[in-house]
Amino acid sequence: MIDATSRRTVLLLSLAAGFGLWAVAFVVLYAMLSVGCAFGWDRGSLVLGLSLQRLQLLLLLGIFLALHVALVVGLKARQSRADAATDRFLRSAARLAAIAALAASVFTYFGAVVLTTCNP
Repeated sequence: MIDATSRRTVLLLSLAAGFGLWAVAFVVLYAMLSVGCAFGWDRGSLVLGLSLQRLQLLLLLGIFLALHVALVVGLKARQSRADAATDRFLRSAARLAAIAALAASVFTYFGAVVLTTCNP
């Protein structure tokens, strides 16, 4: 069984989980944008008029948004099992932070869907 100190440590880390995931997504998407531009993945089209560059960015975006949603759902499920008031507060704050991170991700990464990927 997990003692109270380790449980609170996990709860405190869960506060940063949403924006930690946002930061990882930012680095990965930006890196893959750079790699795709360097290798010319933005030229030509593969499927439905989308380039390899756009396809890989959309795939990565979908994966990260699904991870964000899974985090929010997981935190919501754990919130109802909290027994102490402090645990309930931390779980609620972590869930709200994860929702804010999901919203930040949608806002930040929307450009991967509509903007040009590389400058000629």
